[in-house]
Amino acid sequence: MKPEISAVVVSHRTSSEAIDCVASLREALRAEAIAGEVILVDCGSGEEEARRLRDAGADRLIPLPDNRGYSGGLNAGLARARAPLLLLSNADVVFSPGSLRFLLEAAARPAVGAAGPLCTWDGSGRLRLPPGFAPGFARDFLQLSAGRFPRLERRRFAAFARECLELWREGGSVRHLTGAVLAARRDVLDRVGRFDERFLLEYEETEWEDRVLAAGFELRYEPRARVRHLYARSSLGSTDSAGRRRASRDLYVRRRYGRFGARLLDAAGRLARPVIVERMDEPRAARREGAWIAISPNPSLLPFVGAPLDEDFQLPPETLASLPTGAFFRTFRACDGEPLSTFRWEKAAA
Repeated sequence: MKPEISAVVVSHRTSSEAIDCVASLREALRAEAIAGEVILVDCGSGEEEARRLRDAGADRLIPLPDNRGYSGGLNAGLARARAPLLLLSNADVVFSPGSLRFLLEAAARPAVGAAGPLCTWDGSGRLRLPPGFAPGFARDFLQLSAGRFPRLERRRFAAFARECLELWREGGSVRHLTGAVLAARRDVLDRVGRFDERFLLEYEETEWEDRVLAAGFELRYEPRARVRHLYARSSLGSTDSAGRRRASRDLYVRRRYGRFGARLLDAAGRLARPVIVERMDEPRAARREGAWIAISPNPSLLPFVGAPLDEDFQLPPETLASLPTGAFFRTFRACDGEPLSTFRWEKAAA
């Protein structure tokens, strides 16, 4: 029987996470009575990892001899997928029963090119990962020159905070979806093409989504579909993450903005100024009515992970591995996104 959905999970040196991901997918498919196949792709992790993945419970295991990146892993899985609906996932994702049907229904709409779920970071689901962070020359310039234009950066933060709160609550059309989990129809990929394997780490979904939007499709964020994304676990498993990420960014910038635009963005980094904020001893915040907390490794606080301050907040221990040096924290008003206080927490040296 032909499956209703083909799920492609890509792993690189994350066999433990991949095994949990496949198990959660299996349970979600069973609980929601969805006929699906699970295709697990391992990107050159070595024989020991491949051996462990043989018992993961996937319908197909595709061991690639080399690390072709997330884009290459997705393409290898898509070549074997049989269903009209496709689910594309990092290995560091945990699905919950009820997380699939809303997402697949959104992706099945003719006007929609891809749909993404609300991703949470911690086990309790309190910390919400950003819906996306749409590219643009002005955005990239201001990110790189953080600290130079404080008033403008404050307004940008408030606008992004308002957008996130609305999307986390209501969902809607967006200009960018994070690539941890995407649902799409086969006919969309047939029209716009598969993933560009020159993007070895990050920007692969951004470039693909640019093509989806250019073809006239909508990107849809669906918060009723919720998954847990163990943020950055996949990239932590790679020994050359920094170089691959930098190469992907440089390629995307040159293709989108041209050589002159790329040079301007290089110059933007020299405009950056140190962001002077108060240090905090522990990654925590007191309850504050009508406020949220934003957490980001970036001085601009964009993009950020957010949580409501309807009770005292403590950064969960399971998230600390994703913040190797620490993070910036900012409380803000839920009504308008206006920043209230900003702090920096630095992780103690091991």
